[in-house]
Amino acid sequence: MKTLEQQVQELADREEIKELTARYAHGVARGEGAAVAELFTDDGVFINSFNPDTPPTVVRGREELHKFYTRIKRNTALPCIHNHIITIDGDQATETCSLEVRITQNNRSMIGSAYYDDRFRRENGRWKFVERRCTFFHFVPLQQGWAESQADKSKQ
Repeated sequence: MKTLEQQVQELADREEIKELTARYAHGVARGEGAAVAELFTDDGVFINSFNPDTPPTVVRGREELHKFYTRIKRNTALPCIHNHIITIDGDQATETCSLEVRITQNNRSMIGSAYYDDRFRRENGRWKFVERRCTFFHFVPLQQGWAESQADKSKQ
């Protein structure tokens, strides 16, 4: 049985982790690459898998994260993150959460649905991403919709 103090700390940790993912989403949407990179540990990594048939994009280390996120221009990506399932173990934590995203790519409106598997570490009293692994269910032009994409996959 956890003490009241332990329960309050866990609630505070959960809220800080949720706010970290919100800062990530707002930073990406606003094109604030440097601020987004700072949400990761120095050894942090972002892994993005659009399709199981192609290798994922892997961005490792603060400097590379800064370069990667700086290339995302303001108002070209709108990630909406929700449905957090968080497990906390001392200064380490994991999370699975959902992602709905709208992106402008090659002058086309794109829509996607995915989930993040995240690992966090508390450093200097603040939670940071150690690893953010994004796996897409679909990522398609808006006018196509995702039903066609799912039907194509079931035929394979």
